[in-house]
Amino acid sequence: MYDVVFNSGFIGLLIWILLFSTSTAAIAIAIRCAWSLRAKHFYNAKIQQYGLDLLKEHEWQKAYELYEVNQTILAHIIAPILLSAHQTNTQKRQEQAMEILDKNVREILRKMNVLATCANIAPMLGLLGTVTGMVDAFMGLGTAMGPEKASVLAISISQALYTTAAGLLIAVPAIILGVYFRNQLERRLETVKEAVEEVLEKLPEGA
Repeated sequence: MYDVVFNSGFIGLLIWILLFSTSTAAIAIAIRCAWSLRAKHFYNAKIQQYGLDLLKEHEWQKAYELYEVNQTILAHIIAPILLSAHQTNTQKRQEQAMEILDKNVREILRKMNVLATCANIAPMLGLLGTVTGMVDAFMGLGTAMGPEKASVLAISISQALYTTAAGLLIAVPAIILGVYFRNQLERRLETVKEAVEEVLEKLPEGA
């Protein structure tokens, strides 16, 4: 593999560097997506149940303080709603909740979009490496003599195809992870929306 990378010429080496950079970025983004999509980042069942109990007892201030110090996305949605609950009605609270939720979701989607970009770039870089490698192969074929032609062509083509294989090895896992992360995000959002509705049902009609 060392010979394939460092004997591929300047352009080939540059493509290998770009492939390595793309794979590193894809791994880093995948880890960040997995961390952002963990269940505890969205929802805490114990906090939610305790908060609902406080709201049921009309302990508005304690409920606000509970959600305000919590770091889940659900808490980031509920705390501002409780703070302004006396000035808003149910419709405005729902709009406020969706606005805050969309803001948090956009941050996660940006990471997923970067992962999708890596998945799209990798096979294109692999194809570019194969094309440039094939050009070098036929140039070498033109200067080779006799039986050397077949050997030069075979070696050059095999080296060129390695970049396509590398690009696909990066792209396929990135695509699979992208689909998995989006499904996870949908499940997390469903849970958060249901929890928000539970809280809104406990609040009296405001202004």
